[in-house]
Amino acid sequence: MKYIIITILYLLSFPVLAQTSKVDVNLNVKHTVGEVSTFEREKFIGVHAGIRENDWTKYGDAKPLDIKDDFINKKNVYFGRNTGTITWNINSVLNEDPNRPGFVDLDQLRTEGEKHRNNYLNNSDYHSYADRNKSHILATQYHPFWPDGKLTNKGWAFSQSDTESEPFGTATGEYCAHFIKEFYGSGSEVAPEFFEVINEPVYEMFGCEDCGETDEGLEQIFKYHNTIAQEVKKVNPDQKVGGFTTAFPNFDYDNFQRWEKRWNKFMDMAGDNMDFWSIHLYDWPTFQNKRIMRKGSNLEATLDMMDHASYDKFGVVKPTLISEYGAQVHTMMNQQWSAERDWYYLVSTNSMLMTFMDRTNTIAKALPFIVLKATWGTVGDVPYNWRLLRGENEPGSLSGTWVYTDLVKFYELWTEVEGTRVDHISENVDIQTDAYVDRNIAYVIMNNLTLEDQLIELNVAGLGDDNVDKVEIRHLYSNGGVPVIEENSYNAAPSQAVLKPESTMIIRYQLKANIDINETSDETKYFASTYYQPITSEAMTFDLSKVELAENGEAVLRIGLGRAHHLSLKPTVKINGQLLDVSQNIKGDLQEERRSFFGVIEIPVDYELLEESNTVSIQFPESGGHISSVNMRVYNFSLPIERSFDATEPPTSISTESLEEQIVLFPNPSNGGNVKLFFKGGLKMDAIRVMDIAGRTIETIVPEGSEVTINTSSLKSGIYLIQANVDGKVVSKKLMVD
Repeated sequence: MKYIIITILYLLSFPVLAQTSKVDVNLNVKHTVGEVSTFEREKFIGVHAGIRENDWTKYGDAKPLDIKDDFINKKNVYFGRNTGTITWNINSVLNEDPNRPGFVDLDQLRTEGEKHRNNYLNNSDYHSYADRNKSHILATQYHPFWPDGKLTNKGWAFSQSDTESEPFGTATGEYCAHFIKEFYGSGSEVAPEFFEVINEPVYEMFGCEDCGETDEGLEQIFKYHNTIAQEVKKVNPDQKVGGFTTAFPNFDYDNFQRWEKRWNKFMDMAGDNMDFWSIHLYDWPTFQNKRIMRKGSNLEATLDMMDHASYDKFGVVKPTLISEYGAQVHTMMNQQWSAERDWYYLVSTNSMLMTFMDRTNTIAKALPFIVLKATWGTVGDVPYNWRLLRGENEPGSLSGTWVYTDLVKFYELWTEVEGTRVDHISENVDIQTDAYVDRNIAYVIMNNLTLEDQLIELNVAGLGDDNVDKVEIRHLYSNGGVPVIEENSYNAAPSQAVLKPESTMIIRYQLKANIDINETSDETKYFASTYYQPITSEAMTFDLSKVELAENGEAVLRIGLGRAHHLSLKPTVKINGQLLDVSQNIKGDLQEERRSFFGVIEIPVDYELLEESNTVSIQFPESGGHISSVNMRVYNFSLPIERSFDATEPPTSISTESLEEQIVLFPNPSNGGNVKLFFKGGLKMDAIRVMDIAGRTIETIVPEGSEVTINTSSLKSGIYLIQANVDGKVVSKKLMVD
C-alpha cells in the first residue's frame, strides 16, 4: 500500500504533456569508469576562490557571520582556483632585477615568499581548511604576464626577447616557477596541483572570439606555453602544467578550421609539454534572441574530439581541466542581480556536471564559475553576475549584509552525495543519470536536458525487502523563473517521479542495512585508429582494436560529427558487417540556432557482435562536414544484467524528427499579432502550451481542431517555446516574437 500511495502523490501533479522514460539502477553492481569507481567530490564540487581570499571576511558582515565555515564545511565544498596572488605580487610588490632587465628580482621574491608562508603558518583559520585545498588551480592572467611591454605597477615589464638562449616568455616562466617554489610548501599552503599557463590568451590577444586572429599570433601563444612549462618544471619537476585555457572551443566553426588552427596546432606544437588540457565552457541561453547551448551532445562532441586527438597524437588521453563553466546570460548581463539569471546558471552547471561525472576518469577537475563577493567586478551600479554572495538589499541597492545568491542552491543540492558509483542507465538520452552507494545510503541523480516535464519510471534494484527506512527527494527546478529546491520525505521507495523542465533531482535512499556491492560493471572507452575525417558519400571505415570482453556486457558506439544543418545526421552504420539501428537520438537540443551542428550520435551495440578487433563502417547519403571522433564505451559485467527496456535499441529522445517537420508556425518571427499553429496532414493536437525561455507557462490552449491561433500582442520580444501533445508525443517548436 505504501508504494501505491507514493505513486499517487507523484501523479497528482503530473502534467498532461510529460513523456515517460525508464531509469534502471542496480545498487549491488559497482560501476568503474577506467580506474575510477567513486564520486570524486574534490574534483567536482568546488568554488572559484582560494583559501586566503579576502572576500571571505572583508567588505562587511555576512549572514551567517562565519560564511566560510558555513559554505566550505557545512555544504561540503572545496577551494578551486586562484589568479590573484601571483598577479598582485608581480604587479604591486616585486621589483625588476637591477642586473637583469625584464626579469624579476629573485632575492626579493624569496623574501616575499617567506612572508607569505609565515602568514599561513601563523593563521589557524587557514590550517583548519587545509584538507579542502589540496587540488586547487593556479593561473596567470594575460597582463602583465604576456611579454608585450605592458608595465607592472612597479614600472617594469617582462622581457620580450625571443632568442635561442632566451625563448619568448623565459622571464615570465622564471617568475612563475619561483613563485610556486617560494610561496608554497615548507609546512605552509600546499602547492597548486594544476598550473594554467595563461587565462584565455586568444580572447585577450585579439579582442574577441572572431576578431581576425592571425596564425602568427596563435603560434606565439603556443610557443609561450612551451617556454613557461619548461621554465616551471626546471624548478618544480612534479608540477602539472597545462593550457591553453581557451574561452570558446568551437571546433566545428568554418568547417573545422577553428580546430585546425587552434587546438590541433596547439597539441602539435606544445602538447608534449602539457600534462593536461584546459578549457572554459559556457551555455548562451539568450544570445541575440538565440538559444546556443553546449550542454548535451555539443559538449560530448567537444570532449570526445579532444580525447581522441590526445590519444591519436600521444598514445594516451591526457586529462581535461575545466577551470570555468556555466552560462552567460547576455540579455541580463547589464542588469542587477536576479534569481532568474541565477536559474540559467544553475541549469547549465548541473547539466554540464553530469557530463563531466560521466567521464570522470579523463576529467582532471571541473570548476563552476562561481566567485564570492567580486566587488572588483562592479561596473557602475551593476554588480558582477556570477557571485555566490550579494548585498541583502539587492536588487534595490548594493547594500546590506552579505547573503547567498541562489547559486548556493547548486551546492545545497549536492551537499551529501558521496560513495561508490553503481550501475545506472536511462532509456532516454535527454535524461542524464548517475548513482552512488555510501554504506546504507544510496543516491540516484537525474537531470532533465529538455524544456518539457518528464515522467520517470524508476527501477531501482538492490533495495531489499522491507529494507527502506526513509527516502528523501531534492528537486531543483524553476518556479516562475525563481530556482527552488523542493524537499520531500517518504517511508518507501517511489516507483515514479516527475522531472520538471531542465531540473535536477537527487533521490536519497536510507536503508536499514548496508548495501552489499558484490558485482561489477567495468567500463572502458576504446578509440578508433583514426579520427577527424571529412565526410563523403562513400562508406568510411574505422578500426577499434584490443577490445577486452567478458561473457556479459553492453556497448555504445559514439560518433562525433559536425555538419551543416541541412545535411543528414542519420548515417548507415555497421559493425563487423552487421547493420546497427540508428535513430534521431541526439542528446539535448538539435542545435538549430548554432552556426552548424556539432554533436555525438550514440548507438547501442549488441554485445554479442563485438570482437577483439572491430571494424565500423559509416556512410552518409551526401558529402559535407567531418566525423570528429569515433569511440566505443564497453561495459563488462560480472553477471547478466536485466533491463526494464531493450538496451540494444536506440535510446529515445524528446525530439521527434518526423513530427517536428510537420509542425508549422506562421508567421515566425511574429509581427506582434496572431500566429497560426497547425500540422501538415491535419494531425490533431490534444493540448498546447506557450512557454518563455525560463520554462514558465504563459498560456495553455485546448485546441478544437487541427489549427490553433496564438495571439502574441501581449508577449515581449524574445524566444518562446510552443509545446504540443500530438499522437501521444511531445513536440516543440521555437517562436520568435519581434
